[in-house]
Amino acid sequence: MATLKDVAKRAGVSPAAASRVLNQDRHFSVSDDTRMKIQEAAKALGYKGRVEHYQDTTLCIPKAKIGIFLLYNEILEIEDSYYQIVRLNIKGELEKNGLQIKEFFLGTIEKGIRQFHEFQGVILVGHPGIWFRASELRVMMKEAGIPIVCSDFELEEGELNADYVVNDFESIVNKALDCFEDRGYEEIGYIGTYGIEIYGSLKADRRYLAFKNRMEENGRFREEFIWLTKNSLVRDGYELGKKIIKEKRRLPRAIFVENDNLAIGFLRTLKENAISVPGEIALIGCNDIQAAAFVTPPLTSVKIYNDVTGIMSARLLMERLLTGRKEGVKLIVPNRLVVRGSCGESRVV
Repeated sequence: MATLKDVAKRAGVSPAAASRVLNQDRHFSVSDDTRMKIQEAAKALGYKGRVEHYQDTTLCIPKAKIGIFLLYNEILEIEDSYYQIVRLNIKGELEKNGLQIKEFFLGTIEKGIRQFHEFQGVILVGHPGIWFRASELRVMMKEAGIPIVCSDFELEEGELNADYVVNDFESIVNKALDCFEDRGYEEIGYIGTYGIEIYGSLKADRRYLAFKNRMEENGRFREEFIWLTKNSLVRDGYELGKKIIKEKRRLPRAIFVENDNLAIGFLRTLKENAISVPGEIALIGCNDIQAAAFVTPPLTSVKIYNDVTGIMSARLLMERLLTGRKEGVKLIVPNRLVVRGSCGESRVV
């Protein structure tokens, strides 16, 4: 039976070069003549690697133009890098595969609508609340016969025949609450945002809903330990913290915070008021932003892989362009609890 070394020797190339050609490495730069020599050598020797499959299913992504519609403004990327990481990974993955990109932030969406006919595929990134307010864009997306991916948000069933790349918020909340329970904390509160407005009605954040369901199942949900604010930046967490302290409300033993920015702002309020973390209050955030490891004490957080969100959003779009798949799919991105000093020591042996 012919080996890869035999193919490489016959074609006059290194085994590594033969392997990369026969394994469809599109990022390997090699002349067409050399590529043909390798394929012909494999065929002549009866090499039973991947060459036969390769010749039948050569991947050739169309030279498409992709519209990336960012349902937020550029200032948000400056204040919170979460969406920037998603966007840059989408852009990088598409560009390295030879696709043309046009990006439209919230302030330039009208320009994107005018250019919509140019796109062979679209990726939506950002806040679903903006989607429900962008009526013209929403109508165009529903009528479009092109692949669409919603990156980092999910619409109601039937709203749009798109692919979705989303987080498992129930898993995120359960990891945080398991961590608190391992440490013997029974009174657990929640800090987050009010949620999103959909057709005039407020819909709670999925993390809050998961938290409420879990705590109600255990008979430990306490309305007085729930604090919500409009936005999710550091200053919002700080101002909400000052309001809580000013009202002299009793604090729970532990608090899960919807994202790290809010948690870091709230942590500052606690420090200013000499409230010990984790001695008096344990905290867990969400996202695991870079700053989480450098505050005092370092913030325990559930890491969301927003780089994976971006990469897989681009790959789903490319797969749909290649295959012509009609039905949408949902991909759930994994998460991981990163334990640091803000949650205290485990009591579980």
